[in-house]
Amino acid sequence: MVAAVNEFLHGGPVDDREIRRVRDTLLFEGPDRGRRTSRFFMLLVLAAAISTFGLLADSVATVIGAMIVAPLMLPIMGLAFGVSLGDRRVILRSLMISILGISAAIAVGWLLTRGFSAVIDPESNTQIMSRTSPKLIDLFAALATGFAGAYATGRKDVSDTLPGVAIAISLVPPLANVGILLATGHPHLARGSLLLFVTNYLAILLTGALMFGVMGYPAAYHATRSRRAKVTAIVVALVLGLIIVVPLAASSLLSVATNFAQRRSTDATTQWLKGSDYRLASVEVTDGRVRIVIAGQGQVPPQQALQDALRGRIFDMPVTLEVVPETRTNFETKVPGGQ
Repeated sequence: MVAAVNEFLHGGPVDDREIRRVRDTLLFEGPDRGRRTSRFFMLLVLAAAISTFGLLADSVATVIGAMIVAPLMLPIMGLAFGVSLGDRRVILRSLMISILGISAAIAVGWLLTRGFSAVIDPESNTQIMSRTSPKLIDLFAALATGFAGAYATGRKDVSDTLPGVAIAISLVPPLANVGILLATGHPHLARGSLLLFVTNYLAILLTGALMFGVMGYPAAYHATRSRRAKVTAIVVALVLGLIIVVPLAASSLLSVATNFAQRRSTDATTQWLKGSDYRLASVEVTDGRVRIVIAGQGQVPPQQALQDALRGRIFDMPVTLEVVPETRTNFETKVPGGQ
């Protein structure tokens, strides 16, 4: 049964030659290590720069362009491959490349923003603010991306689709966002962007390692190794799997709580404003606090009613209500003396 599943997913037997092909695709090793490393960091810096300018310009198209250039999916898939094999050398090398790449992307965002940070208002920028907290849909997309990335890498007949898989998930833009928010003096929002990246990273890593395992790479890798080496690799893979699962579960629970609080707050506020001249402008949940913004004119409905509606429904989070007054002006457009 297992062999049939492996055959179906991989499209052929997994052997040493196939393992070597995947290693050559994902890992920074061998005689071309220096050239591949320099190319990776050059593309990453350029992708971070494009992301930064796209975020600052509030441009969706530019941010997508940065995701096409970004090569960060490569070391993540390399790490997932190493975890599935239990190969400590592969794990450490891919992890080091990942950490250096993450640091470089944040630094680029900070440096490119620092010079004119005084004239930037991140809270009025939809592209920046949309990347300040992980949502459940982001988690699900990252989980699916991990499966797709490992599948695209493991099957040589579809390996050309890996760049397309990388576009499907946001990796470099949240890191550039961290740099932007740190440069503009918003560390609490920067933490949210970093959490979004970490959630995506761990989700891709977990499902990627699972897919490589299901496709039969660990079994083929350990077939020619000693029993002691196999046991060591299994222990390493289990420990690292646990290290991945624990923070992913924590961030997932936080994401669930955040989305739950946002939905409940939106529903309660919309119901509270019915019949008044006010409308709900936005609901944000960050750092365990709910910020509700309403806009309109006239008498604000009794706030005690909203407080009662929210009590016990959003995990006892503190709520800040902001009222933005709107001015309405009526004027005639009829031409004097006209019909």
